[in-house]
Amino acid sequence: MNVELDAKERGALLNIAESCLCSKTRKAARAVTRFYDRHFAGTGLEPAQFTILVGVRLTEPVPTARLAEQLGLDRTTFTRNLGVLERDGLVTVERGDDARQRLISLTAEGRRRLKAALPRWEQAQQAAISALGKQNFSDLSAALSLPAEFNKPDRNESKHEKSKHQQSNS
Repeated sequence: MNVELDAKERGALLNIAESCLCSKTRKAARAVTRFYDRHFAGTGLEPAQFTILVGVRLTEPVPTARLAEQLGLDRTTFTRNLGVLERDGLVTVERGDDARQRLISLTAEGRRRLKAALPRWEQAQQAAISALGKQNFSDLSAALSLPAEFNKPDRNESKHEKSKHQQSNS
C-alpha cells in the first residue's frame, strides 16, 4: 500500500534524510569501524577490543565501570567485549576492595597482543589521514571529542523524561 506524500511531509522527510546528525554519525561510525576492521585483520582483535586493551593498559588495574564510562561504551557492549577478552586470556577481572567493584588488568598475552596490534593501528591512522586529508582528519577528530556535550541534561527536558533517562542509565 503506497500512500502519497504531501509536499510538506515530503519536504520534512527529505530534510531529515539529508541532515540528520544521528543518522549520519551512525553511518560514519559503521564505515570507520569497517575501515579499522580491515586494518586489524589477522590480529585477532576488533577495533572495540583494541580500544579496551589500550584503556586497561593506560590505567590498570581499572574498575570496569570507570573504563566503560571513559570509553563511552554502554554496559552491554562493554560486557560483551570484555567477556571475549577474558575468554581469550587477554585480561583478568578480579574483585576490588569493595565486593561490588571489579578491576581489569592485562595478562602477559594481552600486553603481547596489544603491542603486536599497535603497528596495525598506526597504519590505519595513516591510511585515514591519507583518505581524509590532514586538515579534515584533524577537524573530524576535534569534532568527535565533543560528545560529552550530548550527555548533559537538556534544560527543556521534563522531569519525567529526566527521571526516565536516569533510570535507563542506572
